[in-house]
Amino acid sequence: MRRLRRAHRKYTRANRMLRRRVIAIGAAAAVSVAGGAIAAGPVIPVGDRHQMIAAQDADRDFLADREEQAIGYQPFRADQNGNAFPDGIELAAYCADAISRLPNQASASDPGRTYKNEMLLLGSELCEVCGESINMGTVEVVNPELGLRVELPIIAVHFMEHGSFSYAGELHKGRSNVPVLLRTLGIRFPVEMDEHQLPLDYSTDKDPEAPGVNDLDGDRLTDEEELATGLNLYQADQNENLLPDGMELAQRFAEQIDRLPTFDPDQPEAKGLYKVSYMMRGLEWCGICGQSVNMGFWQIVDSASGMTIDVPVIAWHYMQHGSFSFHGSVHGVDRIDVAALDQILGRPTRCGDLGTLNLPGDLNGDCRVDFRDLAEMAGRWLDSTDSAVEPPDQK
Repeated sequence: MRRLRRAHRKYTRANRMLRRRVIAIGAAAAVSVAGGAIAAGPVIPVGDRHQMIAAQDADRDFLADREEQAIGYQPFRADQNGNAFPDGIELAAYCADAISRLPNQASASDPGRTYKNEMLLLGSELCEVCGESINMGTVEVVNPELGLRVELPIIAVHFMEHGSFSYAGELHKGRSNVPVLLRTLGIRFPVEMDEHQLPLDYSTDKDPEAPGVNDLDGDRLTDEEELATGLNLYQADQNENLLPDGMELAQRFAEQIDRLPTFDPDQPEAKGLYKVSYMMRGLEWCGICGQSVNMGFWQIVDSASGMTIDVPVIAWHYMQHGSFSFHGSVHGVDRIDVAALDQILGRPTRCGDLGTLNLPGDLNGDCRVDFRDLAEMAGRWLDSTDSAVEPPDQK
């Protein structure tokens, strides 16, 4: 009880600070306070006539090879996250959704928050694909924190809604600057951002440049955590599945904890990896979505090494949403010990999982080396845009 009282006092002190710092970014999904459900993300269009193939697009994913290299994608994999949508179509729809959610400059409550300026004109232009009448003006996206701004014709946003960065109207034709647009919007991957994914400095009053809150690659794992777990602090998506490593690792650990056999404290000591349930007669509320969970915790035990770690149920709730940081009405604001959790649970070691490498020669990432990889290599060679090696000077 003494521990819970301390946590409650900590929660009370940090509550105001956290509310100021938790800011929905670009494509943040709306959260239902009543049920904690995340609103659906943008609808990904399929087979839409607006979708224009980009020039020099080896994998036909509607992103040019140079664009993929600039944003850290793979130019020879059309569907990196394996969700059956070409990467360019999915990313364009997420950008359109992010722009639609941005506040106007006058209504932006935080001076550092990205906003938009819609400059409408007395006139319209027709979309050359569907014939819809679109205002002939522009929308400017401004990121004050980074000092970036990008201006787009409104017809370009119309095409992004349909899954295309290229656009064609009566007045405006061209292609959006994908790398600059993503940087300005603060979007790196086509994943649904969640307000549960708290900023790393949420629970500290230290200098924001302190080592404990640094995140060099922006994957929601601190540099110290990446070093401790053997992950790459310079690469935000090590297994190249378009999920930030911190979000993916938190969700994987939540799944592992859920599958562990559960014992009561008064049962004989078990063998192997398991969890001991210390549930309590009381509820704890999530500081983001308002969902109630048991105010107790699990003790994760590895009998082989003798290591243990306590995981509050509220922390597990946040890990399901992709965050190691949590905010509850009893345990307050805190962050789970990622390195200890990694050491006890161990990461999955299947081919393609975070922290593992694909087999040598597995070019298509299907965890096999076969004739499909030979075909992949031949296709890459045929699609290569590298200039031929010039012969030496003849003297």
